[in-house]
Amino acid sequence: MGELSGAESVPLMVADPQPLRILFFDIETAPMRAYIWSPKQDYIPHNQVISDSFMLCWAAKWNDGSKVMSAKLTPEEVAEADDSRIAAALADLVREADLVCAHNGDRFDVPRLNARLLMNGLEPVPPVESLDTLKLAKKSIGVAHYNLDALARALGLGTKIKTDFDLWLKVLEGSEVAMQQMTRYCRNDVVLLEKVFERLRPYARGLRRLTGGGEGAFCPYCGSREFERRGTRHNSAGSQQRFHCLNDECGRYFHHKTSDAGKREMRPTP
Repeated sequence: MGELSGAESVPLMVADPQPLRILFFDIETAPMRAYIWSPKQDYIPHNQVISDSFMLCWAAKWNDGSKVMSAKLTPEEVAEADDSRIAAALADLVREADLVCAHNGDRFDVPRLNARLLMNGLEPVPPVESLDTLKLAKKSIGVAHYNLDALARALGLGTKIKTDFDLWLKVLEGSEVAMQQMTRYCRNDVVLLEKVFERLRPYARGLRRLTGGGEGAFCPYCGSREFERRGTRHNSAGSQQRFHCLNDECGRYFHHKTSDAGKREMRPTP
């Protein structure tokens, strides 16, 4: 275990890899309001839109901590559709992250945050790589439903808090109690999100490495130096030794590649 060959054991005194900092987050937004001619209308011109969507609350947590953070609008901010304060606070967290993770984040949470920063004239966030659990699940496993609640239920990780559109209506009417309920709903989603990601991680195809730095041989996903040979990976570039991480919380496969400089590198297996 933890060796590349019989003569090349992992050095004892080497720099350990560091896990990348992942920000798990979720946002809740107000519905758009518009004039429509029919409840089945497919396209609504921009001049029929009364008000665009804006952020009502958000929740987030770091992969290296247990605290769930959140922020919500005041009734006055809801009335003014002013989400600048909470959008700026979430952006500050994103700037600290190596990676961000959200369910359907690539289509909703990330672009929606960017839109609210733009509309409020706030500083943009730098490009940050996204881990979208919806994409990872669809690419890697075949199940009946891929929404966060269905995945969490199927994996025995818990459930989303049950709610309906009335909660959004009450928030828009200025109810502080409803806003507290919505924030609790959002915070619970973030807890489920991290649990789903961690359970999905060993099975996720195309997952990028989750560690940075480090010397010697280690799992690029969790940094463990405990692994074993598990067959050979063949492609057009040749054959590569495949390894299996023995960390119970990881269990990923990865492969060994020799770089052009002749240094040994441990690479994720697609």
